[in-house]
Amino acid sequence: MKYTVEVFDRHSELLEFEINLPDGCDAQLSEIMEWSEPQRGDEGYDLNRDQASAIEALVGRKFFDEVHIFQLTCNVA
Repeated sequence: MKYTVEVFDRHSELLEFEINLPDGCDAQLSEIMEWSEPQRGDEGYDLNRDQASAIEALVGRKFFDEVHIFQLTCNVA
């Protein structure tokens, strides 16, 4: 599975940038997102502050702010 955080401008809702998550992070994301089922590869999730913070630690990069909308997408690799 390939996971990406998509970052959208809160006002225009235009995609500004993406953050690709490392391969093999399925177990960590499952815990962060509290998934009870494996992902199919066509999902998208809005991220709250706590989820974004945990993903920041996973990728080693700060990205969360109040100016953007953050969504996690799951795609078949």
